[in-house]
Amino acid sequence: MRIATMNRILGLALAATTLLACSAHPVGDAAMPDWLQQRIAGYEAGAEHESPSAIWKIRHNGATAYYVVAPCCDQFNPLWDARGDTLCHPSGGFAGHGDGKCPAPKDAGSEATLLWSDPRKPAPETVPP
Repeated sequence: MRIATMNRILGLALAATTLLACSAHPVGDAAMPDWLQQRIAGYEAGAEHESPSAIWKIRHNGATAYYVVAPCCDQFNPLWDARGDTLCHPSGGFAGHGDGKCPAPKDAGSEATLLWSDPRKPAPETVPP
């Protein structure tokens, strides 16, 4: 009887751990600031045509920044700092070159990490410049 109870408890613990490990955000919510989690929750609850396609974590001038792929054509793609303030728009717009304030947002040699993509849309093709 004790072994059956222990197996049941172990099974429930394993199931709970598995469920907690699953997330719509590839790197996990703990890796994202609260303000970003709130914005993503708003995007997921809102209309698909208003939601960005993806959010990438990059290094910009040695600091963490977030590159956002706009939902559609001819819209600027914002670059947010670690607090969620818009730094610039490195790409997008009518000509596709952004606002000209940060033409090379990603630090040379640094990686871009996909933090979130809208599950209602095709996989993102735009990688931060």
